[in-house]
Amino acid sequence: MDDSLSPTCGFPIEEVGAPSSWFVDDVMCQSCGVTINDVDENDLILGDEREDLNDENNEEVVENKSFVGRVFERSEDAYDCYNAYGLVKGFGIRKSSFSKSTKTQDVISRKFVCNKQGVKNSKDKRLIGREVKERRTWRVECEAKMVIKKIVDDKWIVSAFEDKHSHELTSPLRRKMHRCHNQVHKTETCKNLVDSFNDIGMRAVGIVRTVNILSDGAHGILKATQVHSRLKIKRKNNMGQDAVIVANHLQRKRAEDPEFFFSLELDTDMSLRSMFWADARARESYRSFSDITVFNVTYKTNWYSMSFAPFTRVNHHKQCTLFGCALLADAREETFTWLFEQWLLCMHGKAPGAIITDMDLAMKNAITNVFPNTRHRFCSWHIGKHLVENVAAMRDPESDFPRYYDRWFYSSDISECEVEWEMLKEKHNIREGDWLAKMWELRTHWVPTYWRGTFTAGMKSSQRSESMNAFFDGFVNQKTSLQEFIDQYEKAFVIVAIKKQKRISSQKIQWLQ
Repeated sequence: MDDSLSPTCGFPIEEVGAPSSWFVDDVMCQSCGVTINDVDENDLILGDEREDLNDENNEEVVENKSFVGRVFERSEDAYDCYNAYGLVKGFGIRKSSFSKSTKTQDVISRKFVCNKQGVKNSKDKRLIGREVKERRTWRVECEAKMVIKKIVDDKWIVSAFEDKHSHELTSPLRRKMHRCHNQVHKTETCKNLVDSFNDIGMRAVGIVRTVNILSDGAHGILKATQVHSRLKIKRKNNMGQDAVIVANHLQRKRAEDPEFFFSLELDTDMSLRSMFWADARARESYRSFSDITVFNVTYKTNWYSMSFAPFTRVNHHKQCTLFGCALLADAREETFTWLFEQWLLCMHGKAPGAIITDMDLAMKNAITNVFPNTRHRFCSWHIGKHLVENVAAMRDPESDFPRYYDRWFYSSDISECEVEWEMLKEKHNIREGDWLAKMWELRTHWVPTYWRGTFTAGMKSSQRSESMNAFFDGFVNQKTSLQEFIDQYEKAFVIVAIKKQKRISSQKIQWLQ
């Protein structure tokens, strides 16, 4: 008997996705769902019948293989079976619609379709008013599908099956390129290899190349995104021990200095999500310079891809002053709300007079909720960048749009600003839904006319915060652990203090001479 063929259905085991000798998980035929060792002799297909099933010139048996009436224990089993069938035939599949019971709200029907079913939505509201290069569409309204329905004993039966495709099927050499068939990253051997190569310092690109060479593409091609996803899971698993070390370090700092403040945000599984800390020097500086603050989140500084978020401002010597730092798990509104609440608690409930940030909706909503009386300004540099990207007239050297725009943007008062806006809107046909029309609704956050009389220490952008990011460049990077980050953070300030003292001493010597 040929071990490479399934003894029950006759399909080649290697073709339908069972692991080869290199990526061994379970030697199981994904088409019939049984292992070689668990097959009864009465279920075996005779040699002549198997030859008919695998004859390259006789595809009728595969094409007419009916799924209607077949029963599965779980809906996942039905999906795996149809997916294995698609691998044999040369097409990919995906999960489509499902229906629920009106009484119990349980899923009672599911539909699996060819991955080329349907058409691409060409009316995306997010793209209105923007010049976007259209990507190649892969959907050609293919009608191939399999529908399953729940029956008694919570089993599933195939109620409808359509095997007619409106496109050419994939060649054997490219079948593994379909996302549903490219499963090499899910094997334990591949996961172990990715972890091992990462431990010795190999980058994601090198891991992808090495694993693909070793596997020879027999079960798909490993992609960089899959490597990053695996490493993200590994980092989260390793984060607990690192977080405990950091928490103990911060507690020792507070025991040494009662004015030292820190706070940790935990996830539902008690893993660390975000952290904020500020020393006595930062809290004292804020008491004197709380009228304007710059906040920026753009800098990944550690192995867990947490964003570094400093609160900064310039003092009366035009020097950058740090009011506190945070490491954030993500950029959601809930995360920013937690951070601003902790910062407000750290600063004895004193909110900033004004704050400058990027043009981020989640950040804007959090500031409105936590600092209702604080004026919020968008970074002028980011506004200019988005203006050029979203308004085509700004890139047209023949257009008079920049002249009308400047007249409106630099209006002397609010009434003149509103008049100039109407002229700009009428002259250049700015309609509701356009990017600039949406920005007009947020004009109090960025148009200079609305900021007259508000003290900002001459700052209009988040460049002060970005300069703080550049300050840490020589001390931390994306491979820095949490413990190393805290150590390097403190080391950076010690080195700066030493350099400052040397500079002052040098100036005194020059003055005495």
